[in-house]
Amino acid sequence: MQPAKLYYSEPYTRSFKALVRSCTKKDDIYEIQLDKTPFYPEGGGQPSDTGQIGCSSITHVYEKNGTITHIGDKPLNTGEIYDANIHWPRRFDHMQHHSAEHLVSGIIHKRYGADNVGFNIGEQYVTIDFNTELDKKAIENIEFLANEAIFKNLPIKVEYFDNTPPFSYRSKKELVGIIRIVTIDDYDVCACAGTQLKSTGEIGIVKIISCVKYKSGSRLYMLCGHRALKDYRLKEDNISAIGSLLSAKPYEVSDYVHKLFEEKESLKFDLLRAKYELIDIKSKEILPADNILLFEADLTQEEMKRYYENLAEKAPLIAIFSGCDSQSYRYMVSADTIDVKDLNTKLNGKGGGKGTAFGQVTASKIKIEKYFNK
Repeated sequence: MQPAKLYYSEPYTRSFKALVRSCTKKDDIYEIQLDKTPFYPEGGGQPSDTGQIGCSSITHVYEKNGTITHIGDKPLNTGEIYDANIHWPRRFDHMQHHSAEHLVSGIIHKRYGADNVGFNIGEQYVTIDFNTELDKKAIENIEFLANEAIFKNLPIKVEYFDNTPPFSYRSKKELVGIIRIVTIDDYDVCACAGTQLKSTGEIGIVKIISCVKYKSGSRLYMLCGHRALKDYRLKEDNISAIGSLLSAKPYEVSDYVHKLFEEKESLKFDLLRAKYELIDIKSKEILPADNILLFEADLTQEEMKRYYENLAEKAPLIAIFSGCDSQSYRYMVSADTIDVKDLNTKLNGKGGGKGTAFGQVTASKIKIEKYFNK
């Protein structure tokens, strides 16, 4: 006998009396079956409910072959009735996002001819996948229309059909048996197995955080209700903090940051030019020799190349190292006059190249100097 699915008939049930049909220990958890349950089992992109049955905390719920199993941390007596409740904030969050998914998917299907090919309510975001690429303008329009439907506070109807309904509806697969249809007038008609709100107004708000290209279509990252509000507050706090640092109003932050970025790039160029001038001066002070071994504290690869170009005619073997003993040294050496493989072996390094070789060694400055002196 299958348990009564209260999550369909009474989706707003928060607490109830639970009659335990069976409780089986498996490893360190208990598999519990009830005569009826408002706990939604994981499926269709919607996570399961969590909550409490008696003294047992329910961490997961799943359905297999019509049997709904509640995973608990403590045993319950078969045949006994317990007070039970679901974690309502989690359930309501899932209902908000599932109803919002119907609304957004219906708009995209109607306006852009795209099909929903994937849906998942994650811990941070809800993702919806479509088989069509959607641009920024389309996303803005979809978000506007979804929130317009929320403001209308339209009823969300749930109906059951023994046979194929006499109208078209969205579905990812062909269905047989009893078909559950969720309808939002003028927006969506879709087969569904998840929990739904009574009306669109309860969604609160739909915010599409981002839309990225995914496979041959698009993936939307979406937030609704309390999650959207939390996201807005977090971003508002960040913008306000940045605005305070820049002495700028929130709506001026982008312009100020852009200006700072341009100044940073200009200063970066000026610094590089100054470094090159310093390298040129230092290079002139180095006398010609059979080999030149040079140590500098913090050189970029481009700065190493500048040294190398300046010293190329002063010695057949040039080795430039940058770093410190406590970490490691990056190097640039003339590969035509030194065995780079031997260098890496003796100095615990890696790297290579033709003409000039780049790499990194984990050895002290004294050990590097002894190697080149030999």
